[in-house]
Amino acid sequence: MKTDNDPFRDLQNSLDKAKGNLHVLETNVPVEKQMEYFRFSEKIKNLDIGDEEVEEHIKILNSAVSSVPVIQYTLVCLASSGNVKAYRAIETYNEIHSDDWSSMALLQAKITLQTQLSDEKQIFISSGLGGKGDLIRFYAFFKSTDNEFFSEYQRNLIEKEIPYYIENYNGVTEEIDIRDNYFTILFLIQFRTDVKKILEEVVFECNQYGNFINNGFIITNMKVFSEEEIQKELLRK
Repeated sequence: MKTDNDPFRDLQNSLDKAKGNLHVLETNVPVEKQMEYFRFSEKIKNLDIGDEEVEEHIKILNSAVSSVPVIQYTLVCLASSGNVKAYRAIETYNEIHSDDWSSMALLQAKITLQTQLSDEKQIFISSGLGGKGDLIRFYAFFKSTDNEFFSEYQRNLIEKEIPYYIENYNGVTEEIDIRDNYFTILFLIQFRTDVKKILEEVVFECNQYGNFINNGFIITNMKVFSEEEIQKELLRK
């Protein structure tokens, strides 16, 4: 078994020791776009954005003639202001014009407000697949042993056991896609949960009935594999 990278395991271990309020982006924003947003936000973090500036930025945000760069700058300014009215303005904008940038601004505005209103540390978890509430989304890829085609019985076993084990750890199975000699799952689960353990358990249980799932499965919270990536993995021994 392998995860998408070792730093993911290091981050999960560090969060096990951290105390604070975890925030997961609920939309699927590429990590590169997330980093672009936070780099931009870092540049203007020292601006003094008072009530008057917030009102002006809200007008710009709601203007039909504002350009994309101006809108992006305005969203970051509002998100970093710690102003409730600014948060509501971003929330309304995001409902109508939702995109990667506005989704990031809404999350930053929420974190900024909670930082001001609470002594609890706010922790942002970066994930290309997003999440929901306190759950983070994972994608996992499994292939059959020796690339043999799954039987109907084996397919039914996968469809039954996967959701059972994930739900047993308070997770949610969103999608199971079973093909001839591989299958993928998309699921939500609390970040501090030992995802590796769950999937090892379900593979072990299924393999009691024929050892038909290869132990070399892959877990990632960054992306869903493309068809080309899947075919490359199927060729690996």
